[in-house]
Amino acid sequence: MIRSHFHPVLFILLFGGSALSGHLKAQDSIPFMPVSMGASIVVDGIGSVDVSVGQVFFMNEKSGEFNINQGIQQPFVNESVSTVRELSCNNLLLDNKEVYKNEAYSGVIIMPYIGGNGVNYLGLNTNSSSVLGLTLKLEPGKLANGNGSIELMIKGTPNDTGIAVFTIDFGRKMCTISLPVKMLQPKLASLNCSNIMINPKDIGLNLDYTGTVGITYQGGNGKKSYPISVASSGVKGLTLKADSTLLNAGGGTFILNLSGKATEIGTAVFPVNIGDKTCNVLVSVIDSDIKISNIFTPNGDGKNDLWSIPALAFYPKSKVFIFDRFGRLLIEYAGSSPGWNGLLNNYQATAGDYWYVIQVTKDSILKGNFTLLR
Repeated sequence: MIRSHFHPVLFILLFGGSALSGHLKAQDSIPFMPVSMGASIVVDGIGSVDVSVGQVFFMNEKSGEFNINQGIQQPFVNESVSTVRELSCNNLLLDNKEVYKNEAYSGVIIMPYIGGNGVNYLGLNTNSSSVLGLTLKLEPGKLANGNGSIELMIKGTPNDTGIAVFTIDFGRKMCTISLPVKMLQPKLASLNCSNIMINPKDIGLNLDYTGTVGITYQGGNGKKSYPISVASSGVKGLTLKADSTLLNAGGGTFILNLSGKATEIGTAVFPVNIGDKTCNVLVSVIDSDIKISNIFTPNGDGKNDLWSIPALAFYPKSKVFIFDRFGRLLIEYAGSSPGWNGLLNNYQATAGDYWYVIQVTKDSILKGNFTLLR
């Protein structure tokens, strides 16, 4: 029991500016004076901190001497840190897996966790290593009491191909995220292989040829195609080439250069890759010698329905004249035309013999006859 002839003084030292919570239990009421002193508290971690820190000194004074009875409340820190029991680094969900060098990227990763402690967590902002140019960001939030997931946003423009690596420290667990970065390949929505344009269209046996092949396409991705150089198969001796070409989003015509000397009659085949599409370019090689058929059968069966001389295509000024047996001129056409289909003024010509005169060049004229069969 404290007697009245004592003069008690209570010094209370408080650190960090936090209120001291405590109870004094005495038999008599005791006057005291709280005295606070400034200090700081540094928390190494992520979360919230509840602090109750201080020291309480009881000093009893009596005449002539000090008789000190000191009681101390030791510092107490309750640090609430965001923690998870397990971070599922190998069970990620990525909404955009198309990551390309020098192409702007934006994607979201959903990362599950197990055993969250329900505490608020701070955000993250970290840059990629190995392949640079990407940033991973996590907004502040609150952990679930149990299992949950976090949403990581990745944005930026990768500066190279390879693996972009992010190392994150979340919930007292470490995790490494690897994001493959590729080179963006040229792509097309479609390639029209059924309508290939060859100019000039006629290629003759053992004749030097120089021309172009045009293939229309749609929906290019704005990247350049790879250079093309393909030798013919089937018929040998021809080569199809093209330089790297920008593939427009609105589509267009892809032009290739065709050249060489075909070694046989038939079809030359060129497998061509443009963007991510493949097309077989087929080129017909015809006989360059003038050969005239003496019979044709225009009956619509798809066989020998035209009286034609393909080699006249190599003589751009050639002309063909067809006469009946009485010498009357029935039809006239350029040598480069497909030929005669057996019609006269849209009526079928009668079966029988017909005569021709072919002016190949100014100084070369061919004459003869042929038979039309029904």
